[in-house]
Amino acid sequence: MRRRSARGFTLIEMLLVVILIGLLAIVAIPRLAKTGGNSKASTCRQNIAIINSQIELWAARNGGRYPQTHEEFVEQILKNPDIFPNQAPACPYGRAYRYDPAKNRVVPHSLDGAPNIHLTAEQVGGEVAEIPGP
Repeated sequence: MRRRSARGFTLIEMLLVVILIGLLAIVAIPRLAKTGGNSKASTCRQNIAIINSQIELWAARNGGRYPQTHEEFVEQILKNPDIFPNQAPACPYGRAYRYDPAKNRVVPHSLDGAPNIHLTAEQVGGEVAEIPGP
């Protein structure tokens, strides 16, 4: 009688491994997809915070005066190589950040202030700062 070699895997063992990998994929893929969306929204919020801090810094250097118009905001802050030497931060969704001269802030991409809603420049209306992508 011959002994069977212990070198390989049985068909049942291989099927169990494939099933386990499939179950892990079913659980992991939706979570990974959700994490990607959350990271974009988080990056967008951080970019807005960076731009707003640079607005404050610019105002402090200019005697407390804030940009009065969209054009002044773009020229004096976004395109200023002293403020953003490499380039102003771009929205990860490819949308435009909107400067509100009444609030002296770049506001989230929505009409109702909800943080994770992104609208195109045409949908937002008003003064929109186009920040080019990388």
